[in-house]
Amino acid sequence: MKQILLIGFLFFFPWLAGAGSYTSLLRQMGMENIREVADPEGVYLCWEDPVYRGPVRGLAEILRTLAVQEDLVQDTHLVILENGLPQILVKVSAADWADYREDRISWADFVNRLLLTYETDDVMRRFSGTKTEHRSAGRVDFVVYPQLQLRNSWLDKIYGASVNIAPAVEMQLWKGASFTGQVIFPIWNNMVGEMDYIRAGLLTLRQEIRLPKRWMASLTVGNFTQQRIGADLQLTWRTANDRWLLGARGGLTGASVVQEGRWQVSRWERLSGAVWGRYFEPHYQLELELTAERYIYGDYGARFDCVRHFGETTVGLFAMVSGGEANGGFSFSVPLPRKKRMQRKAVRIRLPEYWGLTYEAQSGNEYAERRLGRRYQTDPVVSRTNRFYNPDYVRKQLMRL
Repeated sequence: MKQILLIGFLFFFPWLAGAGSYTSLLRQMGMENIREVADPEGVYLCWEDPVYRGPVRGLAEILRTLAVQEDLVQDTHLVILENGLPQILVKVSAADWADYREDRISWADFVNRLLLTYETDDVMRRFSGTKTEHRSAGRVDFVVYPQLQLRNSWLDKIYGASVNIAPAVEMQLWKGASFTGQVIFPIWNNMVGEMDYIRAGLLTLRQEIRLPKRWMASLTVGNFTQQRIGADLQLTWRTANDRWLLGARGGLTGASVVQEGRWQVSRWERLSGAVWGRYFEPHYQLELELTAERYIYGDYGARFDCVRHFGETTVGLFAMVSGGEANGGFSFSVPLPRKKRMQRKAVRIRLPEYWGLTYEAQSGNEYAERRLGRRYQTDPVVSRTNRFYNPDYVRKQLMRL
């Protein structure tokens, strides 16, 4: 009699059959910050992926893992997190699960039917009060960054170059908060100044906030690139399909240099800032970005970037005007081994996911002496693929996996 009642109960309330049954699967795969909810409208899962390289590979593995779960017979809403904050929503209908499971549609057809959007507000409300499993707070990544710098602003040498190793401790603190502590060890260089010394790299504390209607804000305080120390505030908004993005940022910084082996800093007095807009062209996977900017040393200018994504590799060209002088160049970034990293315990040692380089065509004496077009970075990762969850990009990369 009890079995008959149980079968009848699950017949009328089928979502309870699989409730709470997928968190363990994600945890076995190494996912973190996992939350799960099941109700009459579907199954809801969110997680953060510290195991697979890039924004797509882990999602593909999870979709294939869930597809073979016979008890998953409802619409499913999947949210990928970064630093505890929602990035993109992936919705799979119950019919699509069944069709793919029974081989009525191919992987490509299944991916084409996915709903991908940056609109996560409604879904994230359903996780309110839900316990978070396998938290990432306090787990440490020890990341070894290779660095290469090239300059051609001398008359007595073709190029100035420096090769460094810059290990960094990276750690999530609480929701949206992270710490990066980096030290630069010089390996070889033919330049002068601080390049000969062991010195601080990025030493930052960052707080990010996901605001309603696809707004994102971040505040970063600490030691940045381009010999700057200070605070940086950034605000971005994007459409639900991420075809269009608008952004603004402002920074207040001082100098942070090593002179004669001593680290010296100045007061935060230099104000810089930028506003920009970006369009993503889905067919060729192109980012077209136009920026108006006040640079570190007070010169004003504009810059146009055209970047194309070839899977996880990006190649870009840029042209800019600053202080009345024209400049341009190219950039690229490539993925580094491995595609899948070991799961995080207390401490994990690894390479960065990507390595990139930017080359400027004009960086001669006058341009260098006037310090034109200088902008700092607050993050050691320079690849545009990093944390890039554009729905068109994600769909196209899922097709290839």
